[in-house]
Amino acid sequence: MARRFQFGLPVALLVCATAAVAPARAEEFTLESGQKIVGTVVGYENGMFKVETEFGYALVRKDRIRSITFSTGPSKEATPKRAAEKEPPKAAKPATPAPEGSGPLNPTPVQPPPESALAKPTPPAAPPKPPPPPASRPVDTPLPAKIEEHLDGTTYINDTFQFAMYKPPGWKIHEGVSRETGRAIVAIGTEDERTVLFVERQVWSGAPDLKRDAVEVNLRRTYEDYRVLGQSSLQLDGRPALRRDFTGVLEGTEWHGVSVRLAQGNTAFGIIGLTSSDMFEFQQAVLDKIIRSFHFLSVPPATAH
Repeated sequence: MARRFQFGLPVALLVCATAAVAPARAEEFTLESGQKIVGTVVGYENGMFKVETEFGYALVRKDRIRSITFSTGPSKEATPKRAAEKEPPKAAKPATPAPEGSGPLNPTPVQPPPESALAKPTPPAAPPKPPPPPASRPVDTPLPAKIEEHLDGTTYINDTFQFAMYKPPGWKIHEGVSRETGRAIVAIGTEDERTVLFVERQVWSGAPDLKRDAVEVNLRRTYEDYRVLGQSSLQLDGRPALRRDFTGVLEGTEWHGVSVRLAQGNTAFGIIGLTSSDMFEFQQAVLDKIIRSFHFLSVPPATAH
């Protein structure tokens, strides 16, 4: 067989040194020189056939070919070698029958993976909660040494704490009340002092708590048989306020009164009116008018020195 393929270079046959097995189908090429090449055409490029033979690949020029004979079976010389090199065929895996109703128009539904196979993302850790702000509490803040105030007709104006309110005709400003109480900013009342109204302030470390009323504590200490007659919420100068009506006895005389608390910033202001029981029906309307007229001129200082 080897002698059959010994031909010269003039036929432009280049044989690759790579060993290969001749394919099952083979063509027989008869060259102009009478030489023959048996193999399978695997390509054609630049006017040359690329032929796979039992010795490797060969390039055969088209213009040097006299004829080509095609065969459908393996060449006699290639059969023993291919039979020796072929691996036994693997057993075919039995086909899984398609579910009923499946097909091109009814494709088999794809089953989702079990939940255990799905990687669940770990939720991000919640940020730590900020510590709660400290509870607001009253702060001991002394009143300024001198409080600036003046009258404008029937209007009392406090320049230091920037508020104003109605002053009934015939009422006067009671001097020195701030020094006596340590909390009161001003006190106004009748000449006989049987009806009086004063304004006090209390500074807090945060937002004032109007329900924790220091005035209430002082009234209970001062008056015997102190009783709250009613409590209500209201709006005063456009801000929430808390009102209490009360009664009590001082030095044998029964007194009726009203206290209103409202906040401005971190300062709670208290308006407290008192009158004797025999003047209550008349003076109650006057006290209510003074309280309703109370308003701030601007933001008062939280702490004044």
